[in-house]
Amino acid sequence: MQTSDLDRSIVETAYARWAPIYDAVCGRSWSMAAARRRRRRGRSAARFSEVGVGTGLSFDDYDASTEITGIDLSAPMLAKARERMASGVILT
Repeated sequence: MQTSDLDRSIVETAYARWAPIYDAVCGRSWSMAAARRRRRRGRSAARFSEVGVGTGLSFDDYDASTEITGIDLSAPMLAKARERMASGVILT
């Protein structure tokens, strides 16, 4: 099944609206759940690609030696992720 441009536009518009408030609404529970899953696996990766990186909430789930490549459909979400990475501010 192929996604139409209209469907993509709807998704992009929705994520653009969520980008400014996403961390406050979803942040703490999403980040903590991801951290627990990674700790259970007991793995650490030197490089990691995260599809659907959103605003970068998961960045604090990785240690400083991990190289993360974030991919997302939403340009506003990626902008927030870039800001988070550049500022070094991590949600805890």
